[in-house]
Amino acid sequence: MEKRLDPVGQVSTWNDAVLDLFEANLGEAVVLSFLRLSEQWPAQRPIEDAVAVGRAVRNIGQVVGSRIAHAILAELPKVLTRVATTDELTVVFAALQQLADNGPESLGLIVSRLEQLLLHASAEGFSAWVAAGLRSAGGNPARRRAFFGLDDPHSTRLLYGRSGAGDDFTRLERRLGATMLALWNKKPRLRKLAIGAMPAVPRRASLVGGMLGLPETYPGFQAERADGIYLAALAHAGAHLRHSSARFLIGRLKPLQIALISLVEDARVEALALRDMPGLGRLWLPFHTATPSPQATAAGLMVRLARALIDPDYADSDAWVGKGRVLFEAAADRWDDPAISREIGGLLGNDIGQMRLQFNAKSYVVEPTYRDDNLALWEFDGQHDGQVDEIELPVDSVRVERRQDAEGDREDETAPPEETLRARARTIAMLDGFPVATYPEWDYAARIERPDWTTILEADATTLPKLVDVPLDEDVTRRVTTVTRDASIGRRQRYKRQREGDALDVDAAIALMIERRAGRILEPRVYLRDAPGPRDLAILLLLDLSQSTADRDRLGRTILDVERKAAAIITTAVEAADDTIAVHGFNSDGRERVRYVRIKSFDERMDAFVCSRLAGLQSSHSTRLGAALRHAGSYLSQRRAFRKVLLVLTDGEPSDVDVPEPRYLAEDARRAVHHLRRHGIDIFAFGVGNGPFLQIDRIFGERRALRVSRVDVLPQRVVQLYTELKK
Repeated sequence: MEKRLDPVGQVSTWNDAVLDLFEANLGEAVVLSFLRLSEQWPAQRPIEDAVAVGRAVRNIGQVVGSRIAHAILAELPKVLTRVATTDELTVVFAALQQLADNGPESLGLIVSRLEQLLLHASAEGFSAWVAAGLRSAGGNPARRRAFFGLDDPHSTRLLYGRSGAGDDFTRLERRLGATMLALWNKKPRLRKLAIGAMPAVPRRASLVGGMLGLPETYPGFQAERADGIYLAALAHAGAHLRHSSARFLIGRLKPLQIALISLVEDARVEALALRDMPGLGRLWLPFHTATPSPQATAAGLMVRLARALIDPDYADSDAWVGKGRVLFEAAADRWDDPAISREIGGLLGNDIGQMRLQFNAKSYVVEPTYRDDNLALWEFDGQHDGQVDEIELPVDSVRVERRQDAEGDREDETAPPEETLRARARTIAMLDGFPVATYPEWDYAARIERPDWTTILEADATTLPKLVDVPLDEDVTRRVTTVTRDASIGRRQRYKRQREGDALDVDAAIALMIERRAGRILEPRVYLRDAPGPRDLAILLLLDLSQSTADRDRLGRTILDVERKAAAIITTAVEAADDTIAVHGFNSDGRERVRYVRIKSFDERMDAFVCSRLAGLQSSHSTRLGAALRHAGSYLSQRRAFRKVLLVLTDGEPSDVDVPEPRYLAEDARRAVHHLRRHGIDIFAFGVGNGPFLQIDRIFGERRALRVSRVDVLPQRVVQLYTELKK
């Protein structure tokens, strides 16, 4: 510490700051925290900044007390990289002092999430947000608490800089498309990633299935800097489209290894891009601002490594960063091979493990800001049930299975709390899905429809490694098949000029009389006859995959087991009748995570792969029915068919974690049903199990809500279904 405090004048100033803290009577814990912060102070930062911190904490503590002062000092090491200059540090502490003076009851709400706030806003943006909150509250403490506790929607909009009209994505969309075409001769579909409530980590670009999603704003970037971050993100995504030719298998990789392999792959595609277009460095290098630091954290070292792999002028004394650079440069002749990313990332991940550095997968965010979330680099198929870990990424969470090793010991020895075992042990071991659509939701109490209120995360169902059939009851299957084959659900055709029929063909009768008056004798074909035309029916079978479907009946069967068998029987029978059918499933975890799983498409046959997907379905989370109905309806609306039928298999009532009132989601689902019926889609529900089904009749209508307590009653219910369709 003596080296950092020379010359003598700095030591004296620092001593004065310590003495001021001591004399402020804020307690021993505050003084000790400041001393520890001083010992860990980054070498590249002036000691005057540490002194300024001590004085600011003293002033704030004298207003709000020692507890908040101690919390600020504890939180500060996490945010020093976000306030990289003296001016930024001064701005942040001035904002904290302003809040301490004018809203002391709310300062603790900010300090507890200071790191998260500065991830989403620059120092100037943070200061403006604090000032705006004090103005909007108008001296009302309750309003201040709501604003600074992020319970006020206006607070989130201001934090993201979205109070004005429009957004950066919309302003730049056409320019971005032209730039991608000019740089890479690629035309990916661009889509906006809307920002709702503040997520745990800030948004990043997302490259999925040839579609590039970009945040509607990058917090902290305005005017020319906003243009620069979007162009840098676009160029980086184009480098992936050109050079990331293979996807990596998750296998048994840990979250840290996944993050490091992704980091090296980012550097690899940028190195290849810079070989062809060296000018891209002017887009990317300004965002690499990491500097050496004596503090060694996994996330901090990774940011420094990212800069070391792209900036040849960057010097870092850390051995791990140096090793990563040496390994990467030594593989320069193999940069065309994505396998080097896995090799180098794996080695570096093992070193981090040996260093015993903690890596928080939930708070990890890809850096620098222009880089995408790396979801497109990974292959998530082929995963089994088991304990899962979550990597929180900007678009959504990726669930990565932790399997048991050969001896049965788990990689993670920390068992989840007992109360979460039921929900997590059955979690779908697959990618939660990618955002593909937003839908409105009806608030029956306020009598308004909230636009873009729910988000659909869509994914393909996981196929089990070993193909598994869903056992069918042959007698039930035969009877259901008979019903579907005999039912004529299609466009009826009218045949004119028939020898016999149900009605008189007036035009043919007139023509016959004219011919007879003219002396010509013709065969009397003067009747109309209606007859069934070719079968023209499309069915989408929607399965409820919520946690309640794991409940068992008296025979030990889960409701999901009944749903699986019913789905397999209905699908087999419909295909035997030459109609088309798709099978999808859904569950939800709040309005921004309505998971929608594609099990069988309209064009697939009911083969062993589809059966294996059905067998691999698991129960999880809640039942936001209205959003799932709207998305299923969008699939049916694209089909060319005379009759379109949406058939829902569910065990109970709509519910979700963010909706305490049961009727709210039931009324929304009822409105979704009415909307789809107005657009020509027939909707039915099979209530599976022996539940009370209090809301199903209201949502779907009494005649179109049918009970299926057991699979053996399925034929009767299918008869009722087709009877209603004939009306």
